[in-house]
Amino acid sequence: MADIDWDREAVVADEMRWTARQPFLLHQPATGHRVADVVVGESNRLHDVLLGLAENPALPTRLFARLVANGDEDVLFTLAHRDQLTLPQVRDLVAVGNPSLTGFMVRVGLVPWPEIPKEQPGRLLDAVLGGIAPAAVWRAVATDPNPEARREVAYADEAPADVITFLVHDLDLQVVASAAANPNLPPELLPHLARHPSTVVRQAVAENENASPALLAALLADGGRPSPTRCGACHRREVACADHAPGVRRVRLAAAGHPTVPPAGLSAFLDAPEDTVTTFAARSDLPVNFLNRLATHPCDDVRTVIAANPAVPETLLRTLAADPAPEVRRAIVENPSVPLDLLTTLVANERMPGEPVPRVESATDLELRTLASSRVAQARALVADRTQLPRVLVEQLATDPDIAVAKRIAARSELAPERLAEIAERHGPPVFAAVARHPNCPSALLHWMAVHPAGTRRVLQEIASHPAARSETLLLCLASEDLDTRRLVAAHPALALPVLERLIDAPDGSLAQDAAANPALPERVMERLITRALRE
Repeated sequence: MADIDWDREAVVADEMRWTARQPFLLHQPATGHRVADVVVGESNRLHDVLLGLAENPALPTRLFARLVANGDEDVLFTLAHRDQLTLPQVRDLVAVGNPSLTGFMVRVGLVPWPEIPKEQPGRLLDAVLGGIAPAAVWRAVATDPNPEARREVAYADEAPADVITFLVHDLDLQVVASAAANPNLPPELLPHLARHPSTVVRQAVAENENASPALLAALLADGGRPSPTRCGACHRREVACADHAPGVRRVRLAAAGHPTVPPAGLSAFLDAPEDTVTTFAARSDLPVNFLNRLATHPCDDVRTVIAANPAVPETLLRTLAADPAPEVRRAIVENPSVPLDLLTTLVANERMPGEPVPRVESATDLELRTLASSRVAQARALVADRTQLPRVLVEQLATDPDIAVAKRIAARSELAPERLAEIAERHGPPVFAAVARHPNCPSALLHWMAVHPAGTRRVLQEIASHPAARSETLLLCLASEDLDTRRLVAAHPALALPVLERLIDAPDGSLAQDAAANPALPERVMERLITRALRE
């Protein structure tokens, strides 16, 4: 950092001192607005302030109670989403008597069973779906006269087996179908349901994760026997459709997409539309002749799934490497079984993946060292992206001349923080965002990058979200025209309190909620804001 422009630093410091005394120009009130518009704008700003305070993790208990008393539904729901609510706070929220709020809190398991207002319509259903009701309540809700309530019970993963068994005899077809697809249904009932008159129920059986291969094979062949007499189009009519072929097809397609259907029965589906083929093209037990046919499927999406399938033979992978569709070639890079030489060839010419590559994740130490010393920079970048990397390779790649490698290595926590300045000076602004993502990036380096005239929106966002950013650095980021950057600044605990208060009070209100949610906001300021908002 020897070439820092200290004159520019002085200018910026002067600007910051001015900013601390004056309202931000971005927040100057517009002229010529009607008084009514100003009043509405102020009301919205104060509402956002209350929402921010409701999110604030440092909100004291006594101020929590004042926000509850405000009664605003948005504020109440925000309070209900807070982490680690105490039982008294839960009681305060339930006592408001808002049915939607209470229902949400019961469903997410916040309200203990004895505290649930059981007289309110729908609360028993909320309790069973929230996993806090006794088993007897499941059985009670399963007899609810409202079919929508019974459908929710039939669909619930936590529903007891006896309740699901009861619901497969329901008079509502959608309830029966939901129960037939539920994994808690005793498997011995599936063959009986596979003979149901309606294709809707048979399709649900084909989607049940416990359906046996033999049962799936039967449904895959012709939709099951005996032939269905009802389908989704006619199950509510007195007169059945003349043809249930579309419903039968949906049953067969559901069976084709089941992971345990015998692959031999899929031969008739190899030329099916992409949304069907892609459901089974990733299977590891497909015969080689199936894989060869699917590798020539006219749809790019199907060939992409095949290219990523680890069961595909090496010869077929090398053939797919010449596929005209770039997404197919990139899928080979993601294949856990791709040979390293083919991987290196592909990454040299394709867009780099955004996540660690499975083949590199499973590479041996020798393979890693070979890739890290490859003449192909993209191969070295793949190593830099690996989840676990030996420190010796981290240090080696930290000196790599390629910028793609530098971007990937700079953010790694294993890299010594003192190496970050070297990387930033060597590669310049293109690596600043990665450097700022390093969890131990020094405050001085963050400031130096924020001052740099070539800093981008992404760089400023990374700096503004870094815990080590100082208040003066955050002010530099606050000058950005990018709203997301400024929101990150407003939420940063290191932001100076006078600036934080100005952001809350600024007429345009764009940062009021984020600033009010800042955990560094003193309790006295929170109380003043609540008092003002409630008075208005």
